[in-house]
Amino acid sequence: MTTAASTTTQPLLRAEGISFAYDKDPVVREVSLDIASGEFVGIIGPNGSGKSTLLKLMAGILEPDSQRVLFRGRDIHSCNRKQLAQSIAWIPQEHHMPFPFKVSEVVMMGRHPYLSAFTFEGESDFEIVRRALEQTQTSMFAERLFNEISGGEKQRVMLASAIAQEPEAMLLDEPTSALDLKYQVELLRILNDLNSKQNVTIAVAMHDLHLASKYCCRLVLLKQGRVIKDGAPEEVLQKDILEEVYEIGVNIYRDEADGSFLISPEGA
Repeated sequence: MTTAASTTTQPLLRAEGISFAYDKDPVVREVSLDIASGEFVGIIGPNGSGKSTLLKLMAGILEPDSQRVLFRGRDIHSCNRKQLAQSIAWIPQEHHMPFPFKVSEVVMMGRHPYLSAFTFEGESDFEIVRRALEQTQTSMFAERLFNEISGGEKQRVMLASAIAQEPEAMLLDEPTSALDLKYQVELLRILNDLNSKQNVTIAVAMHDLHLASKYCCRLVLLKQGRVIKDGAPEEVLQKDILEEVYEIGVNIYRDEADGSFLISPEGA
């Protein structure tokens, strides 16, 4: 498990009863949520429950239809965008690169919030990029074109770019979805190290409840855009709660080695 949340009274990010709809269909409904500095939070729930949209709202990418999101006590949409980009890294699930950038160039994009229109990357920027490539095991294809590598490799490259950004918080949408088991665990270990050793706040949307319980110190369970349960994994991953939310019978087993939960559908 990761370290517990910081004891500071003011959360790093706060959603104050926010709602959001695409066209007329509500996706997030009156969600209130605090994320403290130093937390590792997993956002879980069925497909269509609003996980990705909630993270985009918390990152300031989308603006709520009602109420607001605060970053360090200020409305996130009143913050200086460049300074906000230095503080919060957003990693989407899918990555579309319209131009033929090399992997190393994509990772260097993480340094753009620190550069002005009239300055070029310096030695320190290249060193930060080199370390980020090494940390994500992507150095071996640094000179390849981003659009020519696999989906799983792209996800690791985008994590490297976020690491190069040196943010206070990383918000990630299904970062393990395109990865095989080895790299799922490796990516989450990297996030765990960033959280526990560098105090980077992590909020991640996940489908894998076992991995969520293994690496997140707190889980927020959504259904139809509302928070159903918010707490430690052992409080959220209860049989009756999961069966109500996922609408299927489940079996839950505790892994005594690390305290994580193994969850399978009944009759499987």
